[in-house]
Amino acid sequence: MLISRSTIPTPDRTIPTLPEIAVRRTPHATNAAREAGPDARSSGREELIARVLDVCTSRPGRPLVAITGPAGIGRSWVLAQLRARLSESDVSTADIRVSVGDRDFPSLVSRIAGELGAPPVRGESGAAALRRLSAAPIRGGRLVVFIDDAHRLAPECLAAATAALGALTDDRIAFVCSIATPNDGSGADLASLRARGLVHEERLRPLPVSAVDHILTSLLGAKPAPGLAAELRDACRGVPALVHAAIEGYLASGRLRVVDRRAHLVDTGAPRLPVAHPLFAALREPATWSVAKALSVLHPLGEAAPPLIAATAGIGEDEVLDVLRELRASGVVAFRNGWRFRVPMLATLLTACLGPYERSRSAQLAVNAIWERAATCPDDGYLPDRIVDAGRLVDIERAAAELLSRGEAAPEDARAVRWRWAACGLITDPARRAAALHRHSVLCASHQRLAPAAEAAEAALRDHQDWLAADAVQELQIIAAAGLAGSGNAAALRDVAALGWHPAPGGDATRLVTRAAALCLLNRWSDARDELLSGHGTWHADGTGPAAFAQAIAEAAVAVAGGTAPTAAPPLGPAVEAARTLLQALGLGDPGTPAGGGSATGRAVRAAQTGQWDRSLDLARSAIATASLHGDPPGQTAMFREMATILTARGQLNRARAAIEDARSRHLLLPHWLAVPEALLELTIGAHQQSRNVLDQALTTAAETGVIAGTDELWLRMAESESRRGNQDAARQCVEQIERIADELGTAEAHQNRLLARVLVEGASDAAAEVLELAAERDRPFEFAATVAAVAEHGFADRKLLRAAYEAFGELGALIPRARLRLLMRARDVAVPGRNATVAENERLLATLITEGLTNSQVATVLGTSEKSVEGRLTRFFQRTGYRSRAELATATLRGCA
Repeated sequence: MLISRSTIPTPDRTIPTLPEIAVRRTPHATNAAREAGPDARSSGREELIARVLDVCTSRPGRPLVAITGPAGIGRSWVLAQLRARLSESDVSTADIRVSVGDRDFPSLVSRIAGELGAPPVRGESGAAALRRLSAAPIRGGRLVVFIDDAHRLAPECLAAATAALGALTDDRIAFVCSIATPNDGSGADLASLRARGLVHEERLRPLPVSAVDHILTSLLGAKPAPGLAAELRDACRGVPALVHAAIEGYLASGRLRVVDRRAHLVDTGAPRLPVAHPLFAALREPATWSVAKALSVLHPLGEAAPPLIAATAGIGEDEVLDVLRELRASGVVAFRNGWRFRVPMLATLLTACLGPYERSRSAQLAVNAIWERAATCPDDGYLPDRIVDAGRLVDIERAAAELLSRGEAAPEDARAVRWRWAACGLITDPARRAAALHRHSVLCASHQRLAPAAEAAEAALRDHQDWLAADAVQELQIIAAAGLAGSGNAAALRDVAALGWHPAPGGDATRLVTRAAALCLLNRWSDARDELLSGHGTWHADGTGPAAFAQAIAEAAVAVAGGTAPTAAPPLGPAVEAARTLLQALGLGDPGTPAGGGSATGRAVRAAQTGQWDRSLDLARSAIATASLHGDPPGQTAMFREMATILTARGQLNRARAAIEDARSRHLLLPHWLAVPEALLELTIGAHQQSRNVLDQALTTAAETGVIAGTDELWLRMAESESRRGNQDAARQCVEQIERIADELGTAEAHQNRLLARVLVEGASDAAAEVLELAAERDRPFEFAATVAAVAEHGFADRKLLRAAYEAFGELGALIPRARLRLLMRARDVAVPGRNATVAENERLLATLITEGLTNSQVATVLGTSEKSVEGRLTRFFQRTGYRSRAELATATLRGCA
């Protein structure tokens, strides 16, 4: 399948609660930190680690190294890296893990000295303990003591440590501490050591976007979609612990979907983590936990939040402020025009920890505060979100009106679906509720959110049919039928095609039009056309919605199956245009226009046709990921076809096959359109008979359902196949079929295929000149280049056209057709520009094909060379790049390193 939900194992976590000391003296104590492989947290850390190692091993006079940074930034990870590398260098190391409020620094140092062989002494000072530690035998001549979370030490302990370190003269001993910042304990003491030149400070910086990209790729086995890594980095402020927790939460809530090896976020609500997650450990004291959860919802209200938090948590406002100050001291929140979390993602993760009462109560307080002008929020989506959470705890009439207004003002906002649906549930008047459900359904359908559109349509038809106008019933029935197609419920769709919609069939005209729509959704286009023709007397003079939809459906059916479309009397003008627009969004419009022209699906098709291949793939993946949540529009066939074509041309053959298989697993309209890229894919790897079988099956299916749109291209590929096999009579019969279809459809595409067929089978020079002229006029670079390449094989394209086609393939990244055109150009003595670029491109294609898992024999077929030549190329490629196996190359390719 092309789409999947990724899962990652949850690592074991150890949260120390008591001081722990461990001494490692041997150089082989641990290699775990390095054997684990490169960690995304290491991004930008290597230089810092090198500087600290230098201080610890070769720079006397600075007994203390302070590793600072906010919670979750990776201080403990850096200490682990330092410990591992020092141990490898035969430097003795010791660990001190402290708990909040540890006060006795001398006893901690004495325990280390004891581990090293020096007897303990009671009552000694910190300086004496350090002197005794200096006298202990230290293997390797150096000792580095690691103190993790040193900010937890009590102030008097820090003061003792500062004084002792200031008196330390033994250059063999160094202390490396991790200190969370900001904090309210260690700042002054560090300043004292800094003033005396006794401390070396290193501050850990937030992760860059590239490191977050690496984390996502490593955990998901897929590259993040454009913008995802930057969005996650900004929300987490580059804090590694928050990045990992966010990914874990997104996976738990089903928000992360992988499509064609790209990870996408879809809108299914906030990421979820269990309340016992270690991320929340420092917040779990009861009062702190209640305040933090309430703040996660109420912080957008700025200075108005504290009294609302107090009302939500059931404590006094003074206690709330005390907790907030403590959280500020520990670096969790800040005060900037109100109390806010320093890392926005922490607030997002905390919102999912609210219980039902906490969620609704905090939302109620927020809504009433805004309505009463006691609070404001700059985010236009905040109030409707809180109204949804509050439900019936607020004024439901005002709430419903607000939700409908906001939801209709921003129909493309994914949250608007939730707002409008909640409004429908709050409205008590049946007529108004019916109207709201109808409007919500149409808006969702228009933006290709098919599942919520169908849900609203079915609810309106089931519960409120008496309050719906005939035009609304017609729209809702067609949307509900499209919903059945989107969910793959062909059995229910066949019932609708036979009997109409139940239990609200409407009048005769409505029933007839709905049945025709269901027939189209079952790919029985000619049957739908015939039903509308035979029932013309039922709907043509209706003058209402059923007549407008009947005419629009008849036009689409004729565009697919041929014939003449009946029209309504009198002409309906705007009503028919509105019907066409809705049908197009549902995939029931003219096949010459991509489904939902303004949607991601339609934009993906147009981008592919106009040569914006990377953008087309991004839009297609996004549309597929979104459809996994909102329902699969049945009109996505053209998008999948373009996607498979692009991936095949770029050598990503397994991904192209996955796209085709995923498309065939869905209930899509005009599935024979997928046969051309599938046949091309089989032909690319030398499976000639399988390619022919794909074409045969598609033509048979189209004939059985009375479909002719798109079959001209199938016949063209069949004519090409027969011609290559030397079956000229069969090839000419294919040309005749194309002639008939082109005359029937009258489209530019069918005419071009007719001309191209004459070139391939008959060698017609006049057809070659015309088809080249037509291809050059259209803003479709791949179509132009492919036409030139096909015509050139029969000797009709000049050098200028060949170079233009070669350049077009290069700009598209169409590696396979460009490589094959290169062979043709050399055979025709046409110079191929850029020798070095050609060598690099050949290696890139070779790496792509190997990564896709092709055998040497298949690679040779693709490249038009011998298997022995491929073996030689591979040997040279692996020697030059240093990759040792195909698997290693595949991993590097996934990470974008190859």
